[in-house]
Amino acid sequence: MTLLPLRRFTVAAVSVACAAILFRANVASALVTRGDGVLRAGDLDGAVRYYSRATRLDAASADAADRLIFALLMRRHGSDALRAYTVAGDTLRRGRLEPRLLADRAFAAQRLGRWRAAESDFTAAARIAHDPRYAHLAAHMARRVGDRNAERAHLRAALALDAAYAPARALLARLGR
Repeated sequence: MTLLPLRRFTVAAVSVACAAILFRANVASALVTRGDGVLRAGDLDGAVRYYSRATRLDAASADAADRLIFALLMRRHGSDALRAYTVAGDTLRRGRLEPRLLADRAFAAQRLGRWRAAESDFTAAARIAHDPRYAHLAAHMARRVGDRNAERAHLRAALALDAAYAPARALLARLGR
């Protein structure tokens, strides 16, 4: 008689394990959703835990990685920027080049003081997403290392993507063409 509850527990545990394997992307998505709810409630550490579980379950999930990186950069613990940089790089190597993950890695690189790496990732994000904001951010990274020619080139690239992008036009006018 005492074997029956143990058998039920074993069957349930095996079923959950099989479901996690078969539906890992769905479970990872559910963990991201749970992390979003926890983040909205103001529990940044809890959100990091949920997003971390989601990335462990589905290492190629751009959504899970993006949310984890965001939460890590918001949290600002000692090693969070390096962890965010690593998560972005690992996810980019597993999947296709995602502009948001390139931008995430660039923001983490910026936090780490890796200006050229940030500039390179913002440049790639601008090219892939056709988004002048990323080119503008690349210009700021070039400015950090004192490369005025690269700064101007990035601002021109931003304007090539969107001629009406006022922040790039204003900064380029201030720098002189």
